[in-house]
Amino acid sequence: MFGKLLKYDFRSMLKQFAFIWPAALALAVINRFTLSSLESASATGETVAAVAMMVFVSIMIAMFVITLIFVIQRFYKGLLGDEGYLMHTLPVRPWALIGSKLVCAVVLTVVSTLVAVAAILIIVSPVIDLGEFFHVIRWLWDAVCGGKNAANAFLACVELLLLILLGMAEGYLMLYLAMAIGHLFNKGRAAMSVAAYIGIHVVVSVLLSFTSNVFGDMLYNFFDNLFWGKHDYPWQAVHMSLWISILVVAVGSAVYFLLTEYILRNKLNLE
Repeated sequence: MFGKLLKYDFRSMLKQFAFIWPAALALAVINRFTLSSLESASATGETVAAVAMMVFVSIMIAMFVITLIFVIQRFYKGLLGDEGYLMHTLPVRPWALIGSKLVCAVVLTVVSTLVAVAAILIIVSPVIDLGEFFHVIRWLWDAVCGGKNAANAFLACVELLLLILLGMAEGYLMLYLAMAIGHLFNKGRAAMSVAAYIGIHVVVSVLLSFTSNVFGDMLYNFFDNLFWGKHDYPWQAVHMSLWISILVVAVGSAVYFLLTEYILRNKLNLE
């Protein structure tokens, strides 16, 4: 059943973004040619290039704004709005409903980011030799992470990618929890959701500030005594730092997820 929920959410996502993703790439191609011919262009050509760039920037901004709006609407309308009457009658637990929305949100963000990066690379290709650019990146990788450091560097990249994905999930789960809390009220639910989000953000910021002040120096001294000076590069310290960050984000995500699931399971108010 979880697979069917994912299929439903992804189908809705594709309906919304089937135009904007290709449009961003198409505008990038147009800007590539208008910018490459800008030196010999007439006043009209310069105007066309400027307009094309403005449209491209606008659609790039719109892509990420629409991504955020889509994520919020899919959760709010799908689970807390009119669609919630149908979704909550399905033979699935609330965790599956939340998980489906979350997976779709993270995938949507990743795809939109990849489209943006691809579009930017298309535009700058006449100005920057991409072959030479990637050659320099490869040279830097080999210089810093090559040889005996290759395995550690690859593992660190995987850990960083995991941290980024968990960070996306944590951000969306914080939004979900705020909307679920706001929906407990009979009036002003949108305003209460915003207030709940601000409150959660303040509490989390205070807790992180407190724990970093208490444990930050302790961890630094631990790494300094354990790793620095004993290795050519403190990869163990890098891995440990990344995994501590992953653990902190994972715990926060789990707390947001469980609280949201509890509200939907026991305190749901669709009136």
